[in-house]
Amino acid sequence: MSKLQAYQEKNTQGRVRLHANESPYHNFPLILETTQSKLQSIRINDYPSLNADKLKEKLASYYNVKPSELLFGNGSDELITMVMQRYLQANDVVVTHAPTFSQYAWNATLLKAQLIEVQDKANYEIDIDCLITAANDSNAKLLILCTPNNPTGALIQEKDMVKIMESTSCMVMVDEAYVDFVDQDYKEMVLSSNRMISLRTFSKAFGCAGLRFGVAIAQENIIAFLNQGRQPYNINVLTQFFIEVLLDHVLLIEKQVQSMLSNKIRIQETLSEMGCVLAPSKANFILFAHPEVKKIEDELYLKGFAIKGFNHISEPYPHARMSIPHDEELEALISALKGIQL
Repeated sequence: MSKLQAYQEKNTQGRVRLHANESPYHNFPLILETTQSKLQSIRINDYPSLNADKLKEKLASYYNVKPSELLFGNGSDELITMVMQRYLQANDVVVTHAPTFSQYAWNATLLKAQLIEVQDKANYEIDIDCLITAANDSNAKLLILCTPNNPTGALIQEKDMVKIMESTSCMVMVDEAYVDFVDQDYKEMVLSSNRMISLRTFSKAFGCAGLRFGVAIAQENIIAFLNQGRQPYNINVLTQFFIEVLLDHVLLIEKQVQSMLSNKIRIQETLSEMGCVLAPSKANFILFAHPEVKKIEDELYLKGFAIKGFNHISEPYPHARMSIPHDEELEALISALKGIQL
């Protein structure tokens, strides 16, 4: 338990937040403008809908699934915790790839499970064969895959996911937090399997990190099993209301996603010109390496941009990650990068 550390966040006061893979688009004023009268009818003195039934119906239609194939969490972080708590006991083995989202290791430590991390290949590619070997040799209870992966942005191809499912026998949790930025998802494969779970979040493309809303998709019996360990009323009434309203603005979200992807190309070009090594990110962020990456991080901070350093990723050089700003901040960021003397 001595390894357990609380999640830390750097001070971003007065700076453009590019350190947490958030959406740069503040859609709340639009939502508020179109729902002011309905908002006044919300009774915050009452408990919210226990199972968020109205929202579940609407989101099931959006995902083209049954409501019974959905489970909601207070962010996908709660769902990660829920899955690991339900499928792991002390000393059970959980396998994942590395580097990846830190919450998997945090939960494994909390649950006193044995964590096996399979290192990526030198080109940031997730090592599928080694993951399969590690899961089988250790008799793992759970295999966790993140695609596109945080922080590298690497994507697991469909043929590789099929290979994983055909070559292993453990539960497989697929964290698809960044699925809205790629033309690939594993919903159909998940719903055809009795040992797969997909996690989604509204913190990234939908710009609702402050509302804390995550979604699990799986077969009905898996959802029912997970639901047994869910805290009651875990989705508050305001989150239920605003997510439901946001689903009426999907075209706006898709437009914002395309803007982020276009802006990402501009930033990648600038970083390449600076001599940075770029991971092949398929999400709304860029992981890059440079011998003087700490200088880049520090100078951007002084110029008003907060990015995140990854000192534990040291090959070929130290790394940092930045998410993508909106159009109004893009030129300022590129100018700040070009002004750094390396």
